[in-house]
Amino acid sequence: MDKVAADAFVYAKASGMYSRAFVGERAKKLFEKSHVSDLWSLLFNDDVPLVPEGRLAQLLERRVAEQSAADFVSLVKMYDKPDPLSLAFLSFYDCNNIKTACQSVLSGAEKPYLVNIAPFSSLKTDAWPDIGAMTAGTPYSWFDRVPDEKLRVKWENRLDNQYFMGIWTALNLLSGKDRAAVEDFVREEIILQNVVWALRLRVYYKMSEEEILPMLAGSGESPEVKAVLTEPAAAVLRKPLDSISEWKNWKYFHLLNPEDENGFWQLDPRWLGLKIQRKIYRAAQTRFHQSQFTVGILVSFFKIQRLQEYMIRVAAEGIRMGASENQMNEFVGDLDA
Repeated sequence: MDKVAADAFVYAKASGMYSRAFVGERAKKLFEKSHVSDLWSLLFNDDVPLVPEGRLAQLLERRVAEQSAADFVSLVKMYDKPDPLSLAFLSFYDCNNIKTACQSVLSGAEKPYLVNIAPFSSLKTDAWPDIGAMTAGTPYSWFDRVPDEKLRVKWENRLDNQYFMGIWTALNLLSGKDRAAVEDFVREEIILQNVVWALRLRVYYKMSEEEILPMLAGSGESPEVKAVLTEPAAAVLRKPLDSISEWKNWKYFHLLNPEDENGFWQLDPRWLGLKIQRKIYRAAQTRFHQSQFTVGILVSFFKIQRLQEYMIRVAAEGIRMGASENQMNEFVGDLDA
């Protein structure tokens, strides 16, 4: 199929999938259910497996991830020569599969569920539990074993950086029209991810600025790229973590957790991370129909899928944990704000 025809077909097919996705107003249907089995019936047409609810929630999340990956792969395969950016986004699954495979070895669990993105995966998943054999001959061959505790954070960080810098490299290989459709979106996502990583490492791992800066995506690139992608994160490393007034002029101040009723404030990286993800998801939804016949359709659709997976996961966990209807409604309202 030539590119013009493929672009039209992909837009039509992705639009249909988007219209059925449980995001925006449709996401509220997820939070109306009282049992995980009801959630399964809402999402799938087959019979509900006769397993305990905890196991059912696990199967449901796996099924959703599998379907999301299959849908995205089906769109990418419409092109005789898929664009490099869509392939770079697909590497998200390889990176996550490596982390999942390692965690299963560490926990002594049975062979884990790894998301299938054939024919685009570079991993040899059948080689599990030999992590080195899984990654041999791939861009992840450096990840050749289960890292010890001291290395684990650094290796997972390196894996995340490799994913985002792969996206950045692919962005720069695009034609003018395609690049213009997604450049600011991709750039801001990497900047914001660096900000979150920097603050998590600072707050949770008590790392110094000197330790954190080399761990940011883009830190090893040219001075120009390094400045664009890492300087916003470097700037927050010098801000106090207990004085919100010092953050007032920060570009992303509105994403920070508020002071409590007593005026106490301590920066919460988890809150910031959730707000950033929601910002990215909303931008993807806004951009979807503005990016017709460009790679922007696939980029937006990929992020919309991540949003749907996230919403389903939260709904399933909320049901299992017995969250109240008000708690569920507050969550959905916050996400759609």
